[in-house]
Order: sequence, then structure tokens, then C-alpha cells
Amino acid sequence: MPRILVVEDDADLQFLYHTMLSRRGYEVVTTETATDAIAALADGSFDLLILDINLPDYPGTRVIEYMHTNGARAHNTPILVISAHDGSRSAVYAMGVRNFLIKPVHMQDLLATVDEMLPD
Repeated sequence: MPRILVVEDDADLQFLYHTMLSRRGYEVVTTETATDAIAALADGSFDLLILDINLPDYPGTRVIEYMHTNGARAHNTPILVISAHDGSRSAVYAMGVRNFLIKPVHMQDLLATVDEMLPD
């Protein structure tokens, strides 16, 4: 079963993503901050990272930077950014992000993107 780390500070969205992805058969771990996401990445391996850019402690880009510099296990983990702000799209693509969705996200779009990004 693929493991997904969801980093989202909005409790309602975090619950929705967790519920929909779990029903799809994925193992989902959730965090609310960049600091907690980095700790989760350091402690375990994930098949996909779903990341909000605007987090309460640090920008989500700090998580991406950690993955590339310190997270040997996480270095090749595909990243899906979900953000309310389209302005960061080109910057995060330049950092190696594979997909970018704009909030509000339709759940069928999220599930289709996740299914596409994860190996069979």
C-alpha cells in the first residue's frame, strides 16, 4: 500500500484529503507544519508528498529543500503542491515538483493526479 504524507494546515482540508485518500486504499500520514513534515520525512519513507506552500511555521518550499539536501530517502519522492496561490507555480516546478493544483481542488482531480503520480 503506497504511503502518502499530506502537509496541510487547514484542519478541514487535511481531514478531507486523509479521508478520500484512505478510502482509495492509500496509507496517509498528515502534518500541519513544515517542521512536522521534515520530522516525518526523516523518520519514514513515503511514496508521495502532498504539500501546501503556505504553512504556519515556514513555507512549504523549506520541506522541498530538506528533501533535496538532507532527506536521502525522500530525495526521489514525487511532490504534489496544492496551493491557493498560483504565483509560486514556476518556482516550485524549478525545485522539482511534479504537479501543482490550485485550491479549491475538486476531489476527483486530486485523486486522478495522485493515481497518476504513484506507481501501480
